[in-house]
Amino acid sequence: MRGFVFRTGSIFEWNGADHRIIHLGVDGQVVLEQLDNGLTVLSSQQALLAAFGTGEIRWETGVKSSMPQAYQRPLGDLPLQAQEHVRRRKAYLDAIIKAGRPSLSSNYLTPLISKVSAQINDANPPSPSSVYRWYKAYIISQDARALIPRFDNRGRPGIRGRESVPELFREAVEEAFRASPSANVTTIFTRLAGKIYAANAQRLSDEQLDVPTLRTVYRWFSKLEAYDQTRLAKGKTVADRQYRVTKAGPVVSGILMRVEVDHTPLDLFLIDEITQLPLGRPTLTMYLDVYSRFPLGYYLSFGGTSASAVVGGLRHAILPKSPVKEVVPDLPIQHKWPCYGLISLLVADNGLEFYSSALDSVAMDLGMSIHYCPKRQPWFKGAIERHLQTFNFTLSHQLPGTSLARLEHRGDYDSQKHALLTLAEFKHILEQWLLDIYAQQKHRGIGTTPWAKWHEGLKDHTPALPNSLDELQRRIGLVEERTLRHDGILLKGIRYASPNLEPILRAWGSGVKLRLVFDPEDLGSIQVWAPEQPDPVKVPALNQEYAKGLTLLQHELIQQQVRENGHNAENAQALAQAKYDLALAVDELLNSRKQRGRRRAANIHGKTSTHPEARLTPGAPPKPVIKPVPPPVDQTDILPEMLPTFTLSKGGQR
Repeated sequence: MRGFVFRTGSIFEWNGADHRIIHLGVDGQVVLEQLDNGLTVLSSQQALLAAFGTGEIRWETGVKSSMPQAYQRPLGDLPLQAQEHVRRRKAYLDAIIKAGRPSLSSNYLTPLISKVSAQINDANPPSPSSVYRWYKAYIISQDARALIPRFDNRGRPGIRGRESVPELFREAVEEAFRASPSANVTTIFTRLAGKIYAANAQRLSDEQLDVPTLRTVYRWFSKLEAYDQTRLAKGKTVADRQYRVTKAGPVVSGILMRVEVDHTPLDLFLIDEITQLPLGRPTLTMYLDVYSRFPLGYYLSFGGTSASAVVGGLRHAILPKSPVKEVVPDLPIQHKWPCYGLISLLVADNGLEFYSSALDSVAMDLGMSIHYCPKRQPWFKGAIERHLQTFNFTLSHQLPGTSLARLEHRGDYDSQKHALLTLAEFKHILEQWLLDIYAQQKHRGIGTTPWAKWHEGLKDHTPALPNSLDELQRRIGLVEERTLRHDGILLKGIRYASPNLEPILRAWGSGVKLRLVFDPEDLGSIQVWAPEQPDPVKVPALNQEYAKGLTLLQHELIQQQVRENGHNAENAQALAQAKYDLALAVDELLNSRKQRGRRRAANIHGKTSTHPEARLTPGAPPKPVIKPVPPPVDQTDILPEMLPTFTLSKGGQR
């Protein structure tokens, strides 16, 4: 995915005017040309990044560039069959790009195609000419959406090659060790000869396969990797454990090429800034650049592992970083956080939150590949595992209120009694340690400091950003599908409507299904994607007093209370009353004697690294709805037979 990037010749819109980068100087200086009047503007990369973070800079795809327009809607809107075709084509292109600068000839592409088709179990591998056509379209656009198939132009499927002796040898080896872990080369040779005899019985006389000698089979077996020999004899689990230390890690050629992500509960208790009572241990979601070992971004919350934590950390990792609010006295942060940019490969474990449709859609839209590690094999993302251990042992274990790694390590130390840091204070300490201590110390794995390694990587790779801040915000979020009606869109019991929906309603009619993207930390507005439209429209909630700044968890609890009280889920008075009651209940829960309850209260308040001081305030109690009283009637004008007769229940008065 192409977007805003510091490169000579790049054109972007800044405060409504078009600018072109004409020179990149030393110390981050940038010389710009304002295209409408030809004026020269001197700025800096830091100032431009700050402008991008506030939404002042926008890169217009197709207008400022000569590259062809790509499919603009999220790939998640495509049918599943079309999405599988895109992933299939991308797998072949990834293998070509990984192999280096290709010649794109038939002799060069054929073995790569065969290798990838075997890896992805593709029964009909493409022809070299088809792969060349995909490669050309992808390189020009740098967007996976250029790989959406044109079914009317598809070529004939590829043809399988005939079996060969090396393939039969591999089959014989697998079968021999499946039959007995004590198999040897002699038993392998016997099985191989039998396979060749069976294959020759179905071949013409001029296509007969030669049986290799026993010496040749010994030589082939000796060329098998030691890992494969151990796997065959003792099993995959034993082989993985035996060769885990000696196996080389992934080779990463630059920054943002491989980023690993993981969660961990911090070994530290935090307190509430008002009640001063321990809230519990927050969960940290960290994104780590493997090349430089520099963390790209993080997310702290009391809600445990979730899709919201993954999306929140990804947003923080991609965007340029703003200076943290310094809430701890006499603890200034000396260095700025230099990391930002789109990620090429994201490595995650098999947690359900990483398999969410929201993350998959975001990855496809941003051109980011996701690699899932095998189960129970955390060393496949060893960099982030080791970093989180360093983080806990070096920082969390040295702060008051630490829980240490194990319960038996605490001794007589009462973690909750000694806790004194709030979430905002810990966030300040975290970033000060990260930028001024961790990033400035020599890392044994890379031989230098993460700070120096990141800036070394900047010489070969300039981080890219999405087209604009709005572009990123409408891509990163939770995804739902709803129908449009004359009264707007109903999402999670909240009604959204605005004049922006009128063109969609006129074009497609009532009942059309729309794709929605929303921020779980603020339900005040949603992004709505209309059918066949490249860009979404922003639609606010009708009841802004209720929805603005409201988190998804708070809203779900309020909705539950409204239903239990027997009211309509859209009753504004009932929602306001339930919101007021929830705020009072959460405040009481913060003073609970049980730490588990206080941690749940912090989660309901929405305390995260994005909003460390968030609090659901009750405010003034909602005013009850009073029905108008009819004016008094002159009783002298009413006849006795016109007066109503009330019969009260037993024990009442007439």
